[in-house]
Amino acid sequence: MANNPMQANILATLQGIQTALGRRNNTLLPLFRGDTQDPIEWLDDFERAATADQYDEEYKFQIIGGYLQGSPATWFLQETDANAQHKIIRWTPTNTGEENTSFTIQFEAKFRTLILISKWCMELERKTQGPGEVVTEYAKAIRKLIKCVDSGRNWTEEQKIHSFTKGLKTDLSYALWPLLALKDNSTIDMAIKLAQ
Repeated sequence: MANNPMQANILATLQGIQTALGRRNNTLLPLFRGDTQDPIEWLDDFERAATADQYDEEYKFQIIGGYLQGSPATWFLQETDANAQHKIIRWTPTNTGEENTSFTIQFEAKFRTLILISKWCMELERKTQGPGEVVTEYAKAIRKLIKCVDSGRNWTEEQKIHSFTKGLKTDLSYALWPLLALKDNSTIDMAIKLAQ
Protein backbone atom coordinates (compact mmCIF):
# COMPACT_ATOMS: atom_id res chain seq x y z
CA MET A 1 0.00 0.00 0.00
CA ALA A 2 2.78 2.40 0.89
CA ASN A 3 4.55 3.54 -2.28
CA ASN A 4 7.68 4.84 -0.67
CA PRO A 5 9.79 4.17 2.43
CA MET A 6 8.56 7.32 4.18
CA GLN A 7 4.92 6.24 3.83
CA ALA A 8 5.86 2.77 5.09
CA ASN A 9 7.57 4.27 8.16
CA ILE A 10 4.59 6.51 8.90
CA LEU A 11 2.21 3.56 8.56
CA ALA A 12 4.35 1.39 10.86
CA THR A 13 4.55 4.19 13.43
CA LEU A 14 0.78 4.72 13.37
CA GLN A 15 0.17 0.98 13.76
CA GLY A 16 2.57 0.92 16.72
CA ILE A 17 0.76 3.83 18.37
CA GLN A 18 -2.60 2.16 17.79
CA THR A 19 -1.33 -1.07 19.39
CA ALA A 20 0.14 0.81 22.37
CA LEU A 21 -3.10 2.73 22.92
CA GLY A 22 -5.02 -0.55 23.02
CA ARG A 23 -2.94 -1.78 25.96
CA ARG A 24 -4.09 -1.04 29.46
CA ASN A 25 -2.01 -1.14 32.59
CA ASN A 26 -4.78 -1.75 35.11
CA THR A 27 -3.74 -5.18 36.36
CA LEU A 28 -0.79 -5.71 38.67
CA LEU A 29 1.56 -8.22 37.06
CA PRO A 30 3.12 -10.72 39.49
CA LEU A 31 6.84 -11.02 40.20
CA PHE A 32 8.73 -14.31 39.99
CA ARG A 33 11.58 -14.83 42.43
CA GLY A 34 12.11 -18.57 42.05
CA ASP A 35 12.95 -20.71 45.09
CA THR A 36 9.76 -22.45 46.21
CA GLN A 37 7.45 -20.23 44.15
CA ASP A 38 5.23 -22.24 41.80
CA PRO A 39 6.35 -21.38 38.23
CA ILE A 40 3.24 -22.85 36.59
CA GLU A 41 0.89 -20.84 38.78
CA TRP A 42 3.01 -17.71 38.32
CA LEU A 43 3.00 -18.08 34.52
CA ASP A 44 -0.80 -18.58 34.57
CA ASP A 45 -1.22 -15.49 36.77
CA PHE A 46 1.07 -13.46 34.51
CA GLU A 47 -0.80 -14.59 31.37
CA ARG A 48 -4.19 -13.80 32.93
CA ALA A 49 -3.09 -10.29 33.96
CA ALA A 50 -1.41 -9.62 30.60
CA THR A 51 -4.55 -10.75 28.75
CA ALA A 52 -6.71 -8.46 30.88
CA ASP A 53 -4.42 -5.58 29.92
CA GLN A 54 -4.50 -6.63 26.25
CA TYR A 55 -0.77 -7.36 25.95
CA ASP A 56 0.22 -9.24 22.83
CA GLU A 57 2.98 -11.88 22.67
CA GLU A 58 5.60 -9.38 21.52
CA TYR A 59 4.86 -6.93 24.32
CA LYS A 60 4.84 -9.66 26.99
CA PHE A 61 8.30 -10.68 25.83
CA GLN A 62 9.49 -7.06 25.92
CA ILE A 63 8.45 -6.55 29.55
CA ILE A 64 8.97 -9.96 31.14
CA GLY A 65 12.51 -9.21 32.32
CA GLY A 66 11.12 -6.57 34.68
CA TYR A 67 8.98 -9.17 36.46
CA LEU A 68 11.79 -11.63 37.19
CA GLN A 69 13.95 -11.16 40.27
CA GLY A 70 17.06 -12.80 41.68
CA SER A 71 18.23 -15.98 39.96
CA PRO A 72 15.31 -15.97 37.46
CA ALA A 73 16.37 -12.46 36.32
CA THR A 74 19.98 -13.62 35.96
CA TRP A 75 18.83 -16.69 34.00
CA PHE A 76 16.73 -14.51 31.67
CA LEU A 77 19.63 -12.12 30.99
CA GLN A 78 21.89 -15.06 30.17
CA GLU A 79 19.31 -16.72 27.92
CA THR A 80 18.56 -13.53 25.97
CA ASP A 81 22.23 -12.66 25.52
CA ALA A 82 23.46 -12.66 21.92
CA ASN A 83 25.92 -15.45 22.78
CA ALA A 84 23.35 -17.80 24.34
CA GLN A 85 23.24 -21.24 22.74
CA HIS A 86 19.47 -21.09 22.22
CA LYS A 87 18.82 -17.36 22.58
CA ILE A 88 15.29 -16.71 23.79
CA ILE A 89 13.69 -14.33 21.31
CA ARG A 90 9.92 -14.84 21.67
CA TRP A 91 7.16 -15.37 24.22
CA THR A 92 5.77 -18.66 22.89
CA PRO A 93 6.57 -20.81 19.87
CA THR A 94 4.44 -20.05 16.83
CA ASN A 95 6.05 -22.64 14.56
CA THR A 96 7.56 -26.07 14.99
CA GLY A 97 11.19 -25.87 16.01
CA GLU A 98 10.86 -22.59 17.93
CA GLU A 99 10.61 -24.28 21.35
CA ASN A 100 14.30 -23.65 22.19
CA THR A 101 13.90 -19.90 21.62
CA SER A 102 10.57 -19.48 23.46
CA PHE A 103 10.35 -17.91 26.91
CA THR A 104 7.37 -19.94 28.16
CA ILE A 105 8.87 -23.30 27.16
CA GLN A 106 12.34 -22.53 28.48
CA PHE A 107 10.97 -20.94 31.66
CA GLU A 108 9.03 -24.10 32.52
CA ALA A 109 12.02 -26.29 31.64
CA LYS A 110 14.24 -24.27 33.98
CA PHE A 111 11.98 -23.62 36.96
CA ARG A 112 9.62 -26.61 36.95
CA THR A 113 12.17 -28.64 38.89
CA LEU A 114 12.15 -32.31 39.81
CA ILE A 115 11.71 -31.30 43.47
CA LEU A 116 8.58 -29.29 42.63
CA ILE A 117 7.21 -32.05 40.39
CA SER A 118 7.73 -34.60 43.20
CA LYS A 119 6.01 -32.26 45.66
CA TRP A 120 3.04 -31.80 43.32
CA CYS A 121 2.80 -35.57 42.71
CA MET A 122 2.67 -36.21 46.46
CA GLU A 123 0.07 -33.48 46.95
CA LEU A 124 -2.04 -34.92 44.13
CA GLU A 125 -1.72 -38.45 45.52
CA ARG A 126 -2.71 -37.34 49.02
CA LYS A 127 -5.40 -34.79 48.09
CA THR A 128 -8.82 -35.64 49.43
CA GLN A 129 -12.03 -33.69 49.57
CA GLY A 130 -12.08 -32.05 52.99
CA PRO A 131 -15.04 -31.89 55.34
CA GLY A 132 -17.26 -29.06 54.15
CA GLU A 133 -15.24 -28.66 50.94
CA VAL A 134 -17.57 -28.39 47.95
CA VAL A 135 -16.86 -30.39 44.81
CA THR A 136 -16.09 -27.21 42.84
CA GLU A 137 -13.23 -26.21 45.16
CA TYR A 138 -11.88 -29.76 45.34
CA ALA A 139 -11.99 -30.04 41.53
CA LYS A 140 -10.16 -26.72 41.17
CA ALA A 141 -7.34 -27.97 43.41
CA ILE A 142 -7.11 -31.27 41.51
CA ARG A 143 -7.03 -29.51 38.12
CA LYS A 144 -4.24 -27.21 39.32
CA LEU A 145 -2.15 -30.13 40.57
CA ILE A 146 -2.71 -32.12 37.36
CA LYS A 147 -1.60 -29.11 35.32
CA CYS A 148 1.56 -28.80 37.42
CA VAL A 149 2.41 -32.50 37.22
CA ASP A 150 1.45 -32.92 33.55
CA SER A 151 2.63 -29.68 31.95
CA GLY A 152 3.02 -31.48 28.60
CA ARG A 153 -0.69 -32.36 28.66
CA ASN A 154 0.07 -36.05 28.11
CA TRP A 155 -2.22 -37.56 30.71
CA THR A 156 -5.19 -39.55 29.51
CA GLU A 157 -8.70 -38.65 30.64
CA GLU A 158 -8.73 -41.90 32.64
CA GLN A 159 -5.70 -40.76 34.64
CA LYS A 160 -7.29 -37.37 35.31
CA ILE A 161 -10.61 -38.98 36.32
CA HIS A 162 -8.79 -41.35 38.68
CA SER A 163 -6.94 -38.45 40.33
CA PHE A 164 -10.24 -36.63 40.78
CA THR A 165 -12.41 -39.50 41.99
CA LYS A 166 -9.93 -41.21 44.33
CA GLY A 167 -10.04 -38.30 46.76
CA LEU A 168 -13.76 -37.59 46.62
CA LYS A 169 -15.85 -38.38 49.65
CA THR A 170 -16.33 -42.16 49.61
CA ASP A 171 -20.09 -42.20 49.06
CA LEU A 172 -19.80 -39.72 46.21
CA SER A 173 -16.95 -41.61 44.59
CA TYR A 174 -18.84 -44.92 44.72
CA ALA A 175 -21.94 -43.31 43.23
CA LEU A 176 -19.93 -41.66 40.47
CA TRP A 177 -18.06 -44.69 39.04
CA PRO A 178 -21.12 -46.52 37.63
CA LEU A 179 -22.31 -43.30 35.96
CA LEU A 180 -18.91 -42.79 34.32
CA ALA A 181 -18.74 -46.44 33.25
CA LEU A 182 -22.01 -46.05 31.35
CA LYS A 183 -20.68 -43.13 29.30
CA ASP A 184 -18.38 -43.49 26.32
CA ASN A 185 -15.27 -41.31 26.29
CA SER A 186 -15.65 -40.03 29.84
CA THR A 187 -13.69 -36.88 30.66
CA ILE A 188 -12.67 -35.16 33.86
CA ASP A 189 -15.13 -32.36 32.99
CA MET A 190 -17.91 -34.95 32.81
CA ALA A 191 -16.82 -36.49 36.14
CA ILE A 192 -16.80 -33.10 37.85
CA LYS A 193 -20.21 -32.21 36.44
CA LEU A 194 -21.69 -35.53 37.60
CA ALA A 195 -20.13 -35.12 41.06
CA GLN A 196 -21.72 -31.71 41.51
